[in-house]
Amino acid sequence: MSYVSSFTSGRPVPDQSRVLEQYAERQALGAVRGATFTQCLLLHRLTPDLEVVDPRGSTHIIHGKNLSDERAWQKFLASLTQPLPLLSLTQSAEPLVKLYRTWLLTTYTQRYRWLTTSAQLQWFEQVTALVVVRKIMEAKHTAFTYEHVDAFADRWVALEMGMLLALGTMTIEIAKAIHHIVRQPEQAKELVEHLFDVQATRLRDRPQQIREALPPLPPLPKGTHLPLALLPTQSLAIPPASIQEKIIHQKETPHEPR
Repeated sequence: MSYVSSFTSGRPVPDQSRVLEQYAERQALGAVRGATFTQCLLLHRLTPDLEVVDPRGSTHIIHGKNLSDERAWQKFLASLTQPLPLLSLTQSAEPLVKLYRTWLLTTYTQRYRWLTTSAQLQWFEQVTALVVVRKIMEAKHTAFTYEHVDAFADRWVALEMGMLLALGTMTIEIAKAIHHIVRQPEQAKELVEHLFDVQATRLRDRPQQIREALPPLPPLPKGTHLPLALLPTQSLAIPPASIQEKIIHQKETPHEPR
């Protein structure tokens, strides 16, 4: 089943649709900043883990990064009875978010059914919104880079996405190497902390000669509003020290039991 939409199938895209997609893509960049999804959550001031209680009174931890697990995402896509245009934020982000939430709450691991308080459900809604937007942006990048599909409405966003994903991959691999090579925990912690600091600074202050200036967008069509209202407040350019500390100490854990 193909999830590539008519948005990228070669047929002309109306100017209004393209303008809205450009705005959506620039908003969505905030959802992909961060070397890992956990870092993305922290940059959006969302806790990476949430404690829930099952009907028997036992406590469980829900890891936000597991909501972005690629295996879970692919199972969700395979469960769809009607294909959605996976390369269009304006057409598919909101319906995909609703469908993904429903699938997680009714079909996937039962612990998501233990989210009962308004605060827990709000966290779940914000995290799943970030997941879906991030997955769409990654799909756009894959189609644009490896399949030579004109997946982005905004060329500037396409260039930024390539840089962000490359830098994120490099950062993760270097962090893994540090923990593998450096045996002293404190020294490894300092090196990884410096690595994340350098990454955040590079994202903010890359030299102009290697970064294309942000071109202005056309005005929004009359009667329309900014798309992607489902996203949390935009992330911080450089997180506070307390958030940096959580980023450094966040440990990767196995996939949640079903």
